[in-house]
Amino acid sequence: MNFDITEETEETSVSKKKKIPSIVIIVICALIVGLIVFLICNSIFNPKDKNKPKEKEVETSEKLSLNENNVKILYQYVTYGTTGIRNDKFVKESKVDIKSFTNEEKYYYALMFAEVDDFSFTGRLDSDKNKIYSISSRKIKKYMERFFGKNVSYSTDIALNYPFTFSINGQNIGIMKYNEEESGYDTILKGISQEKEYIVEPYYGKLTDAYKEKDGSYRLVEKVLYIDLVKNDNNKYDVTIYKDYEHTDVIDTLKDQEETDLLNIKLSDYVKKGATVTYIFKVNGNVLYFDSSSIQSK
Repeated sequence: MNFDITEETEETSVSKKKKIPSIVIIVICALIVGLIVFLICNSIFNPKDKNKPKEKEVETSEKLSLNENNVKILYQYVTYGTTGIRNDKFVKESKVDIKSFTNEEKYYYALMFAEVDDFSFTGRLDSDKNKIYSISSRKIKKYMERFFGKNVSYSTDIALNYPFTFSINGQNIGIMKYNEEESGYDTILKGISQEKEYIVEPYYGKLTDAYKEKDGSYRLVEKVLYIDLVKNDNNKYDVTIYKDYEHTDVIDTLKDQEETDLLNIKLSDYVKKGATVTYIFKVNGNVLYFDSSSIQSK
C-alpha cells in the first residue's frame, strides 16, 4: 500500500491558516505594549518641560575691578623689585611655583614686607663699630608664609645683602646672617643702594584682567612686552619690542630713535600682542598667597 505524504486533510489546512494570523497579532500587541511602557517610563524618569528655560552654566569666576584692593596688592607682589624695576622671576620663567624658588629668592620676596620697626638694636657692634640690629625668626616666618603660604620651607643657613625700602641711620643695605642663639637674623645696615636707571625699561607689563574663583582664590592676567635698546654709532637708538624673554619673536622695531623720542614711545599700543602671564593666588583663611604663574607667548 502506498501513501502520499504531501496530501493534507481539509481540517489540517484550515488549522494552519488560523494559527498564522494569531501569531502576527500577538507580536504586534507585544510591540505596542512595549512601546507604551517605554514612553511611560521615559516620561517619568526624563521629564521634559518645553516651557522651562534652559539652565545657565554655573559661573566659577567673578571678574574683578583692577582697582580692587586685593588685586592691587597682589600685583605689587609679583612686580616687586629692589633695583628700581621689577625682578625678572615671573617674566622669565615659563612656569613658576614654590618649588621654583631658590632659598635666596624666598628671602628676596619675603623681605619685601619687612618694616623698620621689625629691627631692634642688640646693643652689640661689629669689628668696624657698626651697630648690629636683629629681626626675629618669627617675623621672617610670618613674611615667608604671607608670600608663599603655610607650606613654605626655607633654610636659615644663608648670608644676605638686601637693599631695603627703608633706611636706618641713612643706610639701607642690610647685611644679614642668622644667629641661632638669638633666634633671629643679625643685621648690619651698611651702604646705600643705587637704583638702576633705564631710558626704556627691559619689561613693560600691564594688568589686564583679574578674577575671583569660586574657592576664594584670585587669578590675575598680565600682558608683558620685552624691550631691547641698542645705541648706534650715530648716537641714536634702535628699539626692538619682543613677545618673549628670549628675544626671538619680534613685534616691532623702531630705528634711529633720538633719546627724546624714547620717552614718547607708546608701549601700550603694542601690549595686546605681548606675552600673557597668569598668576594664581590661593587663599588660607583670610590671607592670599602666591601659588603659581605661567607664561603663554604663542
